[in-house]
Amino acid sequence: MVIAAIRRFDPARVFHPGSVSLSGSETPLGRQVLANLRAAAFTGTIATEADELQTADLALVADDAADIPAALARHAAAGVRGAIVLSQTPGLPAMARAAGIRVLGPHSFGLIVPGLGLNASPFTLMPPRGRAAFVGQSSSIARTVIDWAVPNGVGFSHFAGIGGNSDVGFGLVLDYLSRDPSTTAIMLEVDRLRDPPQFFSAARAAARLRPVVAIAPGVRLPGGQQEARRNFPAALEAALARAGVLLTFSVAEFIAAAETLTRVKPARGDALAIVTNSVAIGRLTADAATSAGLTLAELSPQTSQVLALRLGKPPPPGPVFSGKAPIRLAEIAALLSTAPEVGGILVIHAPSGSEDDTAIEALIACAKTINVPLLIAALGEAHGLEHRHRLSAARLACFDTPEAAIAGFRHLLRNRRNRAAARELPGSAVLKIAPDKAAVAMRIGAARAAGHEVIVQDEALAITAAYKIPVIASRHAMTPDEAAAAAAKLGFPAVVKLSHPDIPTNQFAGSVVLDLPDATAVHDAARAILLRLAQQGADATQAGFVVQQQAPRGTQLRIRVSDHPVLGPVIGFGPGGGDPDDVASLAADLPPLNLTLAHALIRRAAVAPALAAHRGAPAADEDAIAATLVRVSQLVIDTPEILLLDLDPIFAHEHGAIAASARILLRPPGSPRPPLLISPYPSELITHYTAKGQNFLLRPIRPEDADAHTAMLSRFSAEDMRYRFFSAMRTLPVEQVTRMTDVDYKREMAIIAVRETTGETAGVARLVCDDTDGTSAEFAVVVEPAVKGLGLGTALMSAIIAWGRTRGVGEITGQILADNAPMLAFIKRLGFSIHHVPGESDVVEARLLLEPQEL
Repeated sequence: MVIAAIRRFDPARVFHPGSVSLSGSETPLGRQVLANLRAAAFTGTIATEADELQTADLALVADDAADIPAALARHAAAGVRGAIVLSQTPGLPAMARAAGIRVLGPHSFGLIVPGLGLNASPFTLMPPRGRAAFVGQSSSIARTVIDWAVPNGVGFSHFAGIGGNSDVGFGLVLDYLSRDPSTTAIMLEVDRLRDPPQFFSAARAAARLRPVVAIAPGVRLPGGQQEARRNFPAALEAALARAGVLLTFSVAEFIAAAETLTRVKPARGDALAIVTNSVAIGRLTADAATSAGLTLAELSPQTSQVLALRLGKPPPPGPVFSGKAPIRLAEIAALLSTAPEVGGILVIHAPSGSEDDTAIEALIACAKTINVPLLIAALGEAHGLEHRHRLSAARLACFDTPEAAIAGFRHLLRNRRNRAAARELPGSAVLKIAPDKAAVAMRIGAARAAGHEVIVQDEALAITAAYKIPVIASRHAMTPDEAAAAAAKLGFPAVVKLSHPDIPTNQFAGSVVLDLPDATAVHDAARAILLRLAQQGADATQAGFVVQQQAPRGTQLRIRVSDHPVLGPVIGFGPGGGDPDDVASLAADLPPLNLTLAHALIRRAAVAPALAAHRGAPAADEDAIAATLVRVSQLVIDTPEILLLDLDPIFAHEHGAIAASARILLRPPGSPRPPLLISPYPSELITHYTAKGQNFLLRPIRPEDADAHTAMLSRFSAEDMRYRFFSAMRTLPVEQVTRMTDVDYKREMAIIAVRETTGETAGVARLVCDDTDGTSAEFAVVVEPAVKGLGLGTALMSAIIAWGRTRGVGEITGQILADNAPMLAFIKRLGFSIHHVPGESDVVEARLLLEPQEL
């Protein structure tokens, strides 16, 4: 089988232009942009209206709002494919569609590419050339970053203004920068999101290949909804973490984190070694590091013996004091970098005299040999400022205080954890036990039939128990007498709780009564609850009671799942038994969860220390808590009718975890659930294919398929490689293989054929949806030479076409070399039509129109 290639919209001409055409050059904004273009010594050509707008790689639109439609039409007529609209104007997407041109904006702050000498922005300062890219919407934050970068000598590959994010938005820009060889890290400032799922999909794709650090100053949504953080403080950070993105919370932290991720190698481990020429400052730094939650490296006997050869004696535990010899800091850092117990090194240089310059030069020289993160705090201002400038010029991560360097190492660790979380791909069904979905559907149906949108206590606990979540046995009672009888059957000591559809169980004092020794006490407690309810002025006609046996002693926990306006369902985890409306204390993550992600959520929650062994009490069973989180995640994935699920309290102890109270809110009938922000691994697409005695597993691709994918391509002929990649390459860069095997299932699907006998990848078909509405997509398909004639290519293409139909794709296209006759014949048999590509005699386009339908 031969190959069709994907040729998606390529933004390289926009973000690395050789020519620029500016309209609106006589407006105040246009005059400023034109002056900056000319002052920056752009290596390409610049045209304005005076030059009769001509074909260019990039159009800049600084016209007044009323003139923008005509300006876009003139640029498009001249053959320009991409434009940046610097002016503010409503209705830009419609204007762009009418003109047939793609646009960034409106109100973009433009584009700066220092490597080209391009300053297509209103900013008079231009940063030097470097390896970080900035993508954002706020011109004030962009100006602040530039104002910091210029005097500090920090360089950038790109400064790109998304503006209103109305057409070409974050998705396409991040896709380009993540593959741009001049970019090694991305700074992302997010103010407004047009399409949250598409944004997070693109961010995750970029973070697979580049460190991405973000700042989100109150993300705003279409339709005037409240900003994201007011709804769940930890949710946005959790969502970005699952995308592999490091979220920061101030401009200073944003800048510092970006510099660290750009200049420092990834963390090898969590343990930080401190080396200093000042004993006192070393001790203070160690205290600051432990207070910040970092682990100090404990040197092995072997490492201590090696250091003793330089120091004259083994170093004591804690920071390593290098002595006064100026080059000793560098020597000790180099030795520590070879110790497997060291995850990163913090070197602190305190001013010590005339030989300080020698110490700094030695650090610069040895940094090239160090393969772990190296952070340097060069203290002082009179000489320390000069030292930091020299370190920065050498592209080393330098800081003015130990505390700032400690924050930098924490950024490295957070980034490592986030990128690991982004690689987790829980399936749409991760439970090893079989939930009773029918019981859940029956109870929800009964609630709907009764006109209830709130399910409380025993019914809610029964729904959670259907997913094998341990719950305390409960009985529902309508009167104090019934409550006493129920308690006698369950056993004592007993608990009586108010059950009311409009009132959470623990909303007011006295609605829960514990440690009731007998039936009389239960009866009296139930009467007291009714009395308190009347005093509250609440409707007592709907009141009932839930009777339970007393829960075992343990740490009270809470799991709460609710909708976030940007992120969809969010799982909160933290301490239980408090204010039901308080979510600030909850750590957060997004479904789907697996056990790895669940354990990570537990450990970053504020309640985590209470789960460890303390004061003679054994540690709680973390495995049981994690299993509960995974089962709750599965319940909300399988049950889109659930708007809110609140398990509070859950009692965790050394033998397990058990839920004592639950509350479920249902969505209004006909109201759809927001889509899951993180697509589960689509295991439902796994099928088997057999031909001529050979068995294949057809399944969606996973990141761990990278090596097998590379091995498959190595078995292709030179001609097959030319057909697939439009060039005579023999091997693919690692980044390209990563991009091909680690896909976001929301906008892309790759189905691979795996030999069931050997596990080798034998073929793949891919469908990539466009970056706007997803109604069109581009395909690629390839099978290795040894399996030609088995119909495997047809099976793979049928699988991705079926997936495209379920996603609402209406048109599939693919670029094929005109001399690829076998591929053209194959694709025609599948129903594709063939069309010539204007201006390209060696390429044709295959096109298939679909009628979207549900499987």
